[in-house]
Amino acid sequence: MNRQTAIDWLAPGFVLAALVLGGSSSGGVWANFALQWLAGILLLALIASRANAAVPRALLVLGGVAVALPVLQLIPLPPSLWTLLPQRAAVAEGFGLAGAALPWMPLSLDPDATLAVLASLLVPAAGLALFAAASPRGVRWALATVVAAAIGSMLLGLLQLLDGEGTVLQPYAITNPGKATGLFANRNHLAMLAVMAIPCAVLLAGRGDRLRAGVLAALLTGGAVLTGSRAGIGLAVVTAAVSLAAIHAPARARGPWLALLGAGALLGAAGGLWLALAPGAPPPGGIEQQRPFIIATTLDAARDHFPAGSGGGSFLRVYQHHEDPAAISPEYRNHAHNDYAEVLLEYGAPGAALMLVVLGWWGFAAFAAWRSGAGAAAARAGVIMLGVVLAHSLVDYPLRTAGLALLAAAAAVIAARRDTTTPAPDAEPSEAPADDPRHLRITL
Repeated sequence: MNRQTAIDWLAPGFVLAALVLGGSSSGGVWANFALQWLAGILLLALIASRANAAVPRALLVLGGVAVALPVLQLIPLPPSLWTLLPQRAAVAEGFGLAGAALPWMPLSLDPDATLAVLASLLVPAAGLALFAAASPRGVRWALATVVAAAIGSMLLGLLQLLDGEGTVLQPYAITNPGKATGLFANRNHLAMLAVMAIPCAVLLAGRGDRLRAGVLAALLTGGAVLTGSRAGIGLAVVTAAVSLAAIHAPARARGPWLALLGAGALLGAAGGLWLALAPGAPPPGGIEQQRPFIIATTLDAARDHFPAGSGGGSFLRVYQHHEDPAAISPEYRNHAHNDYAEVLLEYGAPGAALMLVVLGWWGFAAFAAWRSGAGAAAARAGVIMLGVVLAHSLVDYPLRTAGLALLAAAAAVIAARRDTTTPAPDAEPSEAPADDPRHLRITL
């Protein structure tokens, strides 16, 4: 087995490992720990093998900034600096009441959580390097694994529903009891896996097999319905329509679907803004009914910690200090259920700038993929996969889950490689051109 074939086999294997082990943002501590070690070993193996990776320049920069932010938040600062940061007066007062001298402290209010965030970035980083080094054949195998894992997870979710609340078939203790969660702790994340698998299935079916593409898209949409996730169901319907109509369509037929995708993004942003600004006390019921209030409280906390932010992963600790004691409920609020608000809280102005750049890059990638020829079908599938994650992040936190973060990294590489099509199973592997100005060919 040569090096390229080994990398092509590693791509679907790592996808499967991430979806099996990385189904919870906080509940699967040991599973996430094992997955992070696996990602680290994979990165070292790629470096040791001197794998040739055509890394898109923009993704290399964005990934570097995403890693740099939590690293900078962990650097110890002298008291003369950290006491000037917003919301640090109470921390300094605590040392004064204890009669202790002010120590050097990092920007992050929860350094352990920030370090955990940094470790979690190993998984998408390994995915970025692996998919950049994989040939179109390896990418095809990995996307087929996504579809198969989504269908398998949906079947597990069906068994969980039939077994009822308290079933041993749910892999995590902190979960949605009695709901279809599949390999995940959260039913919304199972729905997101099904939605992200739709463009993969349509791409793999090819232009000439619309019947199979339609059947797979309908099956995966049914999987999103099975979860009961309202956001997942809505995104599944839109994703199926856009994928079936646009991934393999000629350029002249893609314009209306690009407009629909843009309109959907604007509607999603408007809906997320309405949720964030909704006034009043949290209504009775589950976490889904309380999301507008949680998001509004998170934005209040973000304003108080702006522009420095509170530190990566510090949401749980910081949010508790901004809750109304009269409105506290037994619900477990480990995230803001709006990743944009949570990033703004934890990373402040640098996080806001990074989010704007990421959204701008996605818009550029979508426009370029839709204008390109038949060879960009894979890029359009990657753009759609990323688009649904960005939309879902308005009401949830899919990228906090390792399995979905890996799929997003893979989708970003595929979206950026607009000149690379996905070959038939028996085609010879090919690579992006070495002189492509959009890529840096790096020997890992």
